[in-house]
Amino acid sequence: MESKQNNSSTKLNVLKLLNSAVCEMAEFPKKMLKYATPVTLTLLAVATALFVANKTSNNFSSVFEFTTTTLITNCIFVMAEFIIASLAIDIFIRKRSQ
Repeated sequence: MESKQNNSSTKLNVLKLLNSAVCEMAEFPKKMLKYATPVTLTLLAVATALFVANKTSNNFSSVFEFTTTTLITNCIFVMAEFIIASLAIDIFIRKRSQ
């Protein structure tokens, strides 16, 4: 019982730490995250819907399957790149301002 409470309090502390780190970011990296995340998630949802539609349709196309899986993979990579870039830019801005 104590380990579950300890585990949940640790998770809560990590979430608070992440929240404070994001709130203290500079404006440009915040805007990068604000606008890039919904766009990549929308593209990911569209690509996933097209993939499922291709799998369940009668006229299955292996080329279309390859295209949608590539689009899904690229959406995930682009989102990760935006997150990493915004964190790196924030670190650079903080070092320049000190």
